[in-house]
Amino acid sequence: MKNQTKSPMKIQSLQFEALNFGYEGQDLLFDRADFDFPLNEVVWVKASSGAGRSSLLQLMAGLQLPMQGKYLINSQNVAEMSFEEFLPLRMSIGYGFDFGGLINNRTLMENVTLPLEYHKICSRKEAIQRGSEIFHKLGASKFKDQRPALVPGGVRKLTCLIRAIITEPELILLDDPSVGVGQETILKYFDLIGDLRKKGKAHHIFVSSFDEKLMSCVKHEEIFIDCGQIHKDVLDGEKKVVSL
Repeated sequence: MKNQTKSPMKIQSLQFEALNFGYEGQDLLFDRADFDFPLNEVVWVKASSGAGRSSLLQLMAGLQLPMQGKYLINSQNVAEMSFEEFLPLRMSIGYGFDFGGLINNRTLMENVTLPLEYHKICSRKEAIQRGSEIFHKLGASKFKDQRPALVPGGVRKLTCLIRAIITEPELILLDDPSVGVGQETILKYFDLIGDLRKKGKAHHIFVSSFDEKLMSCVKHEEIFIDCGQIHKDVLDGEKKVVSL
């Protein structure tokens, strides 16, 4: 495996410009959407089922590309960037999608430490120490040396969430993080994000979720997907409980 040595890039702006996106045979999820995403906040992405919450996060991660229009990071069009050009941005993004992308022939620990080693972020010893601390804090240490097929689904989901934060990225994208994960565990996970933010990491957090109980515990802003457009609103300060 070829290691990469480029440094993460600071994210200063995220924008959609006249962006169209949808799936073959279906109506567009985003129809000439223009939006400047709020930064330096925890942002709750809200929409009705099937309206594009997960697709929005995948677009923001660069895992999907617009059919038309632009997705701009730091005023750069992601669709026009080569792998090498996008790599410093990829290193600044952590994403946790439902059970996605775990390598079956590696242990959970090997899965979460792989980005640290591949991008030469730290030594293998430090990577294992960092991973072990997170597994311990989330009460999943007993599973860390097992392979994905041998652990419960909720543990696989938690492993994906750990991988999203282990590189201490600037931008974290979480798709239904509490589904399959206990309430106590997911609150501990958000405590870890809060610790990263206190260290000057994890500036921009986007959470797609229907879990009102979870989000009521976290200070956040809201954005809404409706009729192919994205809109912004800010919660009443009295509803904001835990500041990350």
